[in-house]
Amino acid sequence: MVDLILSYRTLTKLNSTYLEALPKQIDLHTKRLHTSYHQAVTATGRLSSSNPNLQNIPIRSELGARIRGAFIAGKDRVIIAADYSQIELRIMAHISQDANLLNAFKNDQDVHSATASTMFQVAIDEVTKEQRRRAKAINFGLIYGMSAFGLAKQIDVSRTEAKEYIDAYFENYPGVAQYMEDTRESAKIQGYVETVMGRRLYLPQINAKNKMLQQHALRTAINAPMQGSSADIIKKAMLDVHDWIGSNNDDIKMIMQVHDELVFEVKADRVDEFAHKIQDLMENAYLLDIPLKVDVGTGSSWQEAH
Repeated sequence: MVDLILSYRTLTKLNSTYLEALPKQIDLHTKRLHTSYHQAVTATGRLSSSNPNLQNIPIRSELGARIRGAFIAGKDRVIIAADYSQIELRIMAHISQDANLLNAFKNDQDVHSATASTMFQVAIDEVTKEQRRRAKAINFGLIYGMSAFGLAKQIDVSRTEAKEYIDAYFENYPGVAQYMEDTRESAKIQGYVETVMGRRLYLPQINAKNKMLQQHALRTAINAPMQGSSADIIKKAMLDVHDWIGSNNDDIKMIMQVHDELVFEVKADRVDEFAHKIQDLMENAYLLDIPLKVDVGTGSSWQEAH
């Protein structure tokens, strides 16, 4: 009964939020959806989207992903989706200067498998799917300030086992542990952290007497440089791409920005040329100590381009 209720809730949410709502927001003149982007809403500096919010179109579930299939290219056009790969982890490697993390990216290794290999002390080609899944949860969880309790809940292990995983992670990535400690201390003194481009992200609750507020600010201090730097880099990429496209180029249009992804609609007979150039511009928007990597997909719909 519970599974049926949860399934029903999922379907009704998808139906009311997207299938019923989005068609009503189509512009009568252009016959298209037009979102509004906001520069100064999020604390990290990422663009936010509203009316409709095109940044929260689901992709993880099969049913949710099918909604992206409804976003299609015009006649004789193709969608290009260009997505920064693991950009926040790459920024963490750059900022923390952790030798093992830097080497994993410089050698173009799968960073989650590399983490699993060092944590579970097995050869990288012997890492199991479950070990990689746990390493991935730790890689992303720790840059969001996840505790042993949070990790235990996410990967379904005891809190003791989760604590052991976190200890093993920091043992193998001591530079990350040092970065986190240094960042907390400097944030307490300065009241802000910075992105790789020097933009300040202020933390007014970093010395709050309320411990819950202070702990949240400390977690934010760890993650904000990653999210903020990611936001800076993709905005720089958008400017570079815009300069390349020019103002009167009907063969290509930049139509959406979704966190670490840029979406374009291009003439079908020039898709390979444009995809290569977009990838090159995005990967060179900012030079980190390890390469930025951009995954590019194409298709007749947004979903197909993934």
